[in-house]
Amino acid sequence: MDEKMTLEQANTLLEQAIHQLENDALPMSECVQVYARACELLAYCMQMLDGYRDKVNDANETLARFMTEAGNE
Repeated sequence: MDEKMTLEQANTLLEQAIHQLENDALPMSECVQVYARACELLAYCMQMLDGYRDKVNDANETLARFMTEAGNE
């Protein structure tokens, strides 16, 4: 997996893979390859989203601490 791929790029590739699986009459061997790639892309997207969620949670905690400290002054 290209670690420099953005979430948006990975999502686009995932959508393309899903489209292929849904609409193209692919041989079984190619379906398996496309499916495997889709699973890799999905895992990558989920990992990226987890990282973003952690950053948002950290920012929310920082804000909450600031608001608590500001209320005590």
